Amino acid sequence: MKIKMVHVTNFRKIIDAEINMEDNITVIAGANNSGKTSLVELFNAVFGNTTGRFRKDDIPAEECYKWSEQVYPVFATAFQSGKKQEEILEDIFAQIASVENPEDVIIIPPVTLKVQVDYDKDQDDIRCFADYIMEFSPENTSFYFIYQYGINNQVFRKVVDDAYEKLSDRFQKLTGDTDKDQRMIRMIKEMLVDLYTSACEETAQFTDHAYMNAVKMEISEFKRLFHYQHIVAGRNLADEGSDKSGLLGRDMIFIAEQEEHWKTLMHELPDKIVQPIQGLHIQEKVREASVESLNKAINEISKTNGGQAGNIAIDMDVSEDAVSSLLRNITHAKFQTGDYYLGESSQGLGYSNLIYIHLQLAKYKKAFDPLIVNFFVIEEPESHMHPQMQNVFAQYLFRYYQNEGQMQGMLTTHSHEVVRTARIPQLRVLRQITPLKCQLFDLHKFHDTLQTDENRDLLDFYDWFYTINFPDIVFADKIILYEGDTERMLIKNILQLPEFEALRNQYVSFVQVGGAYGYKYCPIIDFLGIKSVIITDLDYHKAALTVRKVLASHSTNSTIKQFADCIFSIPSPTVRTLYAWKAQFGPIIKNNTIYLAFQDKDDGFARTLEEAMLAKRYQVTVLEKQANDVWKKRRNDDDLKFVIPRGAECNIRSIVSHTSESKTDFMYSVILGNLSESMLPNYIKEALLWLMG
Repeated sequence: MKIKMVHVTNFRKIIDAEINMEDNITVIAGANNSGKTSLVELFNAVFGNTTGRFRKDDIPAEECYKWSEQVYPVFATAFQSGKKQEEILEDIFAQIASVENPEDVIIIPPVTLKVQVDYDKDQDDIRCFADYIMEFSPENTSFYFIYQYGINNQVFRKVVDDAYEKLSDRFQKLTGDTDKDQRMIRMIKEMLVDLYTSACEETAQFTDHAYMNAVKMEISEFKRLFHYQHIVAGRNLADEGSDKSGLLGRDMIFIAEQEEHWKTLMHELPDKIVQPIQGLHIQEKVREASVESLNKAINEISKTNGGQAGNIAIDMDVSEDAVSSLLRNITHAKFQTGDYYLGESSQGLGYSNLIYIHLQLAKYKKAFDPLIVNFFVIEEPESHMHPQMQNVFAQYLFRYYQNEGQMQGMLTTHSHEVVRTARIPQLRVLRQITPLKCQLFDLHKFHDTLQTDENRDLLDFYDWFYTINFPDIVFADKIILYEGDTERMLIKNILQLPEFEALRNQYVSFVQVGGAYGYKYCPIIDFLGIKSVIITDLDYHKAALTVRKVLASHSTNSTIKQFADCIFSIPSPTVRTLYAWKAQFGPIIKNNTIYLAFQDKDDGFARTLEEAMLAKRYQVTVLEKQANDVWKKRRNDDDLKFVIPRGAECNIRSIVSHTSESKTDFMYSVILGNLSESMLPNYIKEALLWLMG
């Protein structure tokens, strides 16, 4: 019995998200504030044992605002009508919650969770689900449920009725001057939202496959269908106020208690302890000692109660239950190192957290119930773990539960290492699209689109390079894809300039793609909708040493050729074609998401980054020859590292060619000489400004 799909609507910033669940582990990856915790808290509220976990803030703020804007005029008109209370309320609810015309009801869309549970008709026992079968087709192997948190209009009527005097008082304070009344109107709208949400309640239904023909069921009835465990990755281990000393020990004892040999020991041991205590007459000795020790106190008591002190003594209740309780209190987890036993607190938080998660999963597995849905959530297991430990743990977790056919779980993470260890089909990426909206991207669906003959090479490419670059893409707000180290060095340095502060303060990922492979990243970037820049070289033929030959030359850059073919249907564009396109239409941008940046005519006919930088610094084209003495003076004045070929004169093309083996040294000299800004090529600056904007 497994959860196949969960469809969330209108929960906080998760407005609409369909989560297709893997049979083993589904990974929800996202940066901070992307909605991961919200999703976990929704699961806790729906599948957890308790009710009443929903609150006002769980309803999307935008929907609350829209509703208050709609209903405020209705309330204002009614309260200003001069009618009696009953008439006012009837006028209001006739417009916003009409029983006769339910299609005209003005409501905030409810928090909704649609759940599809699949079963194997050959292996699964569905007796606990038998009452929820709505479609008796032999092909149907699913159950469908709806869990909601929404308005109960009858309760809402009562709530408004109870708050009538407060509402009336606030409307009476309005003067009619919109500007002066602005603050009071805002308070009234907030009050209306508070009243509305206080009248919301949780409901559960089972339905057909279209989530229609819903039949109400008790909340407790729904929750009994799920064995759910939320594992919080040992945050309490780091809590200064928590009792760390026995946290792991209690979990280990719980697991041990499920085993038969432990049960036998715990059954026999108390009696073996009780017998010596009784044989040594310890109880009698304690009583005698207590009477002697308390004699003075007893006499004093007798003076105040008429001499009726009675016989008071300290006694021992030596029972098997008492001894069992003692054994629990004195049994602790220890770390054995050779002949030494170390307490729990001797280990670091990362190691303790690792053990804690394992123990929680082991406890969960012990309580596995084959008649219902067993589902666990681990929230950010990387807490307190260094990257290598994260990697090893994630590998173990995925491998173990891949082989545990009955176990199904979800893991949330913002760890590069956990994402790196997962497989692409396991990933679901949550991204904050606007301050009020998060969006979920199902990479299993993306992976499925690659399962064709024409995309076979692309699928192989992603499988090979997934662990290198994909984690950086998943967590990014913006992406800069670059060819090599020199580009990265320059851009990192340039982003420190004041004009790029806004970009610097965003989550920008740098992904090295070489000159030929930038285009292969476009499908995943398009899928995730991440604004990106590819910075690459024009790379026309080196032998083109005149303007005429340059313009007639074809770009050999695979990414440029792919973009040209996609955007203006020219698979092998000349430099003239590329220059003309940019002059007429502006930069080459794919799907309003990916900006392709390469050298333009304004970069002095440069074909590489280094050529463009030198052309910018010295205001010459890369083809123009000048005396070597001039170049030597420029090099010395700027303290730059580049090679000047032998001879009387040379051009930038020749200089860069001779410097090809030491391009990194050249870039170091640019940065250390504070020349980055003055040498920044136009095509890179324009791309970064677009990315920032």
